[in-house]
Amino acid sequence: MSSMLQAKASAGVRSRLRVAAVSQGAASPLGGKSAALRSRAAMEALSGRRRGNGSKANLALLPPLRAGSDALEDVAAKEGYADSRGSSAVYFYKYQGLGNDFIMVDNRHTSEPIFSSEEAVALCDRRFGIGGDGIIFLMNPPTGGASDESDSDSAGGSGTDYDYAMRMYNSDGTEPEMCGNGIRCLARFVAELEEHSVPRSYKFHTLAGTIIPEVNPNGLVSVDMGEPRLEAAEVPTTLAATGESEDHPGAVVLQELEVGGEMEAVPDAEEMFAPYEERMEKNIARRTQGKLKERWLVTCVSMGNPHAVTFGRPGEETLGGVLDVDNLDVDYYGPLFEKHATFPEKINAHFCRALYDSPESLDDLTDAVKVVHWERGAGKTLACGTGACSVVVAGVLEGRLKDKCLVYVPGGPLQIEWRRSKDNHVIMTGPAQLVYKGLIPV
Repeated sequence: MSSMLQAKASAGVRSRLRVAAVSQGAASPLGGKSAALRSRAAMEALSGRRRGNGSKANLALLPPLRAGSDALEDVAAKEGYADSRGSSAVYFYKYQGLGNDFIMVDNRHTSEPIFSSEEAVALCDRRFGIGGDGIIFLMNPPTGGASDESDSDSAGGSGTDYDYAMRMYNSDGTEPEMCGNGIRCLARFVAELEEHSVPRSYKFHTLAGTIIPEVNPNGLVSVDMGEPRLEAAEVPTTLAATGESEDHPGAVVLQELEVGGEMEAVPDAEEMFAPYEERMEKNIARRTQGKLKERWLVTCVSMGNPHAVTFGRPGEETLGGVLDVDNLDVDYYGPLFEKHATFPEKINAHFCRALYDSPESLDDLTDAVKVVHWERGAGKTLACGTGACSVVVAGVLEGRLKDKCLVYVPGGPLQIEWRRSKDNHVIMTGPAQLVYKGLIPV
């Protein structure tokens, strides 16, 4: 492969990239009703909300779970577009799930990703490349379907015979274990590429273990994400278990995490009796971002990749939390969490507020939560599938959320269910949609 993509501002990417827009008006092979009617029916059935009944008055303005498009697109290579296998140009496909967007590449002709991590950075650049939160490679499964140790806690268990494998790079070139929105997009990509009838499920080998998504006729994709891992060493984090959860005594639940600077929010006795100029100088410093030490309450969860979930700071606790997630400076706090020393493999951070209409007691639980994400290796994103799963698990452990919730992320809602009483698996349901396709010269 040439080194054409190694420079982010490569003129080759700009001048030789050809993009073919995908028609959204084709007739659907999935039934007689219009796409709009079928999508709306799917939204209402999955959201479980009826507007205007007064029971969820404060939540009525939030959007329902939407299917981006229920009609499977024909993404097979057509005349005028060389197939990616063995050609001098690679056919790519741009998919998105709630605004979390990915470049898809059919990589089954070779055992390693055809693009390097440096080339992935160039391709994901939104000004000089295609643009995306990551690039995902559809791979052949491991020879003989052999499983790794991580499969013992994943959706398929050990000894799974895989249909496909998934590899990916984040937009910064790092390789994550897995991506929840990405696996939904990949499943939809496979169904459209192979022209499979739906509903259909697939077993994917990932670095997080076996993941099983199912493409539904209504345009949504449901994914069995396996069991959450809650022990501190499994996340991993050096934060100590708190014993807050009777069912999971080794879990890190509502543990304090210090971020920011070294200054305490409240002056000590020495500072209070210091000269006036010194006191004023420190008061000004406290108003400067990054100087003040801040404490947050976090719950840590692994969904095959590490997550820290917070509903707020100690001393400010209410049932739903008090975070103004719409105005939170995620660009400031996100990196402080991601690169914190207590997370040896870094962390995905999620800032949350549980949504209630009128809770009557501290025992009330809700099935709605609003979240903003900071993803390890990608920064602030519109959606994070594994993050949404970790939020529901954390909310249940903290006594805020029901086992089945709508998680409202900036890109729209995801339905998450933690089947604690059945198999302890987490099920994620949400949309995935082809945006466009084109050619990358190599």
